[in-house]
Amino acid sequence: MRTQQVMKRHIYSPTKQITNTVLLILVLLSQILSVSSASDQYARSFIQNVSDNMSIQALSPYKNKDGLEYWPLCTSKNNQPRNVSGTNPHQGTDLTINVGELIYPIYDGEIVYMDTDISSQTGYILVRSDIGIGEYAYIEYMHIVPISGLSVGQYVYTSIPIATIDDYLRYDSHLHIGRVNETRDIHFQIYDLFADCVNWTNGSDLDVFSYPSYNEETAEFSIYAYISSDTENPEFYGGYGRFRLKYITLFYSVNGNAWQHTDIADCDPNYKYTFNIQEKTNAVKGDTIEYYITGTRDNESSYDTSFNDASYTVAYYPAYYSHPDAVLSGEKADAIALTIKISK
Repeated sequence: MRTQQVMKRHIYSPTKQITNTVLLILVLLSQILSVSSASDQYARSFIQNVSDNMSIQALSPYKNKDGLEYWPLCTSKNNQPRNVSGTNPHQGTDLTINVGELIYPIYDGEIVYMDTDISSQTGYILVRSDIGIGEYAYIEYMHIVPISGLSVGQYVYTSIPIATIDDYLRYDSHLHIGRVNETRDIHFQIYDLFADCVNWTNGSDLDVFSYPSYNEETAEFSIYAYISSDTENPEFYGGYGRFRLKYITLFYSVNGNAWQHTDIADCDPNYKYTFNIQEKTNAVKGDTIEYYITGTRDNESSYDTSFNDASYTVAYYPAYYSHPDAVLSGEKADAIALTIKISK
């Protein structure tokens, strides 16, 4: 017996069509958000431009009542990997200062932003200053209680306090200080603002990487790189604060060829890494080397215990990305790479 096939009539359903359209839009939005979220780690967070024409060195933000400058311990450098869920690497520098201590501007300047909400230690002042480099420097002061009566547009001076350190609420009392752009979403290195300050090792206490140099005659490259912490380091003569990196890694591409890398563990007692970049890359006269450097913090250190078991361990020179990978893809590497031409 032959079974009769019955043709089913297709009935158009506006409700179903709308539902399918909404679902499609939701899927597309999900994909867009997913891509956006994945790319957040490569959002630009830093800019590394040495201020060659600076005419004014910064003063300490911490002084006693007689105006004597103090140089407090740096416990977390700018561009330093941290064992926290927040911004990584650290976007700014943390200085240990007790609750209630007075904070001064490091330069004279104008207040261009202020947040007096101290409910979560989020008190904040941004000061714009002319330091002789052809553009304004914007200095941020966070985790503070602004002095009563201050307002946006007011001019402030290095001799007059602008805030006090806030009480402990979310974390230990400290000053978070940094140099940012006008919109406060890009962070500059801070070490060169304090190049004359021997108490902060000529500023190198404040950024993971500082003061690179290259000798064209010898092809010798050098850079300072180390970590700051509030835990004790018996290997360091000062006892506290400074820790060597596990190693730095030179990533390089010669004449646009594939990216390669080599680890460098040895540094001098002042955490200065020095190497012949021509030998490290096998480059010859006339070659162009693109490079960037990473520093790996030791998350198994028996001394730097505040960082034990941290999942994110990498700092970059030049500092550029937020939450970057330990090894960048070619496109991401090309975006941050610096260039050296071998002339000898």
